[in-house]
Amino acid sequence: MATAKRLFFTVVTIAAMACNFFGVLSNAWVTDWSGSIGLFPLWVVTIGWYVAASLVMEVSLFCTVLVLIQLIVTSNNIRRNGYSPTQRGKFISIAVLSLFITILTVVGVTLIGVNLPHMNRKYNDNATLGYSAWISVAGAVFYLVVAGLSNSYARVECGSSKLHDVNI
Repeated sequence: MATAKRLFFTVVTIAAMACNFFGVLSNAWVTDWSGSIGLFPLWVVTIGWYVAASLVMEVSLFCTVLVLIQLIVTSNNIRRNGYSPTQRGKFISIAVLSLFITILTVVGVTLIGVNLPHMNRKYNDNATLGYSAWISVAGAVFYLVVAGLSNSYARVECGSSKLHDVNI
């Protein structure tokens, strides 16, 4: 059961990372009848709220890399030593980073989504959120699941009483 749970945790984490990487780096954040624009390169768009949303999503991308590193380190430690109370901090850091990525994604998508109607009125356009934003939102939902599973690992699997029961 623990192996299946760890496999599910790893698959959901990889899905969240893939959604975040693809969502942030693809070029369809804002689409209209003439095409679409992405978050990169940043110098193409000089609208303040769009630049802020881009920077927020860049930070979420950096946090995704940190989750990847922490996942690799934690998985290797668990394979070598099994679950232990010393692993608890690593799972808590994955949970905190996952929640932070979720919050950053919500802020970034909200910044763009709230300001699009004003931009449409100003430029007489019909721009909407593109598929990149919705893929990022899907990644944020996956990261919520990752945070819950990671918290479960920290509290249940890495608890000292569980370790004591295994050694008896």
